[in-house]
Amino acid sequence: MKASREATSIPSQTDASRSTNAPILSPSTDQPPGKPPGGGISLSGFGDVFRIKDFRRLFWGQAASALGDWVGTLAFISAAQRLQPHQPAAVAIVLILQLIPAFFATPIGGVLSDRWDRKKIMVSADIIRFGLILLVPFFPNIGVLYAIAFAQACFSLVFLPARDASIPNIVQENHLEAANALVMASSYGGIPLSGPIFALLAWTGTHLDLGQGHYFNAHPESFAFFFDAVTFLISAALIRRLALGRAAHAEENSAEGFFTSVKEGVQYIGRRPLLRGLAYSCAVAMLGGGVLFALGVGYVHQTLKGGDVEFGFLMGIFGAGMLGGFVISQLKPPGGVKWMVRIALLTMGSVLIVMGIFPVIWIAYGLASVFGASFSTAVIVAMSAVQGRSDDAHRGRVMAVVHMLFRIALSVGALAAAGIASAVPNGGLHLPVLGFHPDKNQVAIMIAGVLIALGILTVRGKPGPEEAELQQKL
Repeated sequence: MKASREATSIPSQTDASRSTNAPILSPSTDQPPGKPPGGGISLSGFGDVFRIKDFRRLFWGQAASALGDWVGTLAFISAAQRLQPHQPAAVAIVLILQLIPAFFATPIGGVLSDRWDRKKIMVSADIIRFGLILLVPFFPNIGVLYAIAFAQACFSLVFLPARDASIPNIVQENHLEAANALVMASSYGGIPLSGPIFALLAWTGTHLDLGQGHYFNAHPESFAFFFDAVTFLISAALIRRLALGRAAHAEENSAEGFFTSVKEGVQYIGRRPLLRGLAYSCAVAMLGGGVLFALGVGYVHQTLKGGDVEFGFLMGIFGAGMLGGFVISQLKPPGGVKWMVRIALLTMGSVLIVMGIFPVIWIAYGLASVFGASFSTAVIVAMSAVQGRSDDAHRGRVMAVVHMLFRIALSVGALAAAGIASAVPNGGLHLPVLGFHPDKNQVAIMIAGVLIALGILTVRGKPGPEEAELQQKL
């Protein structure tokens, strides 16, 4: 019974019925109604998903807390800079402390989401983060700031596996791409708004006298932290109304020791070549995001001879490209999911190679949109496939592994790209045979592009015995 239960990728009627709004997916269908099997693109999935009441609650809760998170990140950076004005490392430490928990908080979140009520996990994480962020303005100390940034990141990583493991219990499997595209949009859509909101809140803290002496004038980021805290309360209130419960076979999972449970989650992926390859492809895509994060500013300023305005435009176009990827991810190609992910990764790598060879601002603008579209397509399609091909009893731990790979790849991509660029002489390389003289940013971007393009080799697993029934879908 265990093998057959793990093999299925289709949420059972019992699982789906945990959400009163979730439609039941028939095992005989793997395409949205009205979409011809084996090809075509349809945007109706967005409307279908948004008509599910529980999904709307999850979406708006995530949109609110994600916006607060981006504003809060700026507030953490501002506070670190104010508390340690002559220590540039202070800001870097805040960001590093938000990455470290991926190595232990994510596995904990994955195990808990396969044992406990996932809705309660998400609500509890939101309420705890509300309390933590609310404390920051009243303890203007760099050590406290570091501690709260670290703790907040830990509970965020406990939240994410529970959220992603719950999505297949809310929507049909053939709508997972649309659901994940919308969740991703809610997570990143607040970036363009976060800067103006932070600026307005900081201005308010500087100029508005609320009868509290001059405390808020001396700590202008306080209102940004208050804003961030309130968004977690909004998220908790909306998620609390979801019709979700404990994972399937939660009692069996609870009987296992913690490390045994973590090991079982990793082995679950390891035993399934297709699932393993898709999880790796998510990491390769995030590797590309880390490269852009590390080299974007230097590439624009030093290689393209641009400024902050040009960099802002480049990142804005990248964001617009991501929106295009949300639409592309709804494509159902005849070649299946694996080929779609391979094409996306190959495109990402090719874009970086071309940007390294042709350092021209208008070319960079055009390619940034292609890179953004490929990036979001790879992440959405691969993550949706992983969700749909994991049974409910293991899905929390599977998504925890994916999120851990996300952050590891993001960090490795950023550090490796920066390391390669630093190793290249300031004058760049001189290749007289080819008449090509790339600077350090170009060299690092091209090397990263080749490695990401080779990432298509990660998506090559053949179905194992427990995945044979999924052959037609892939």
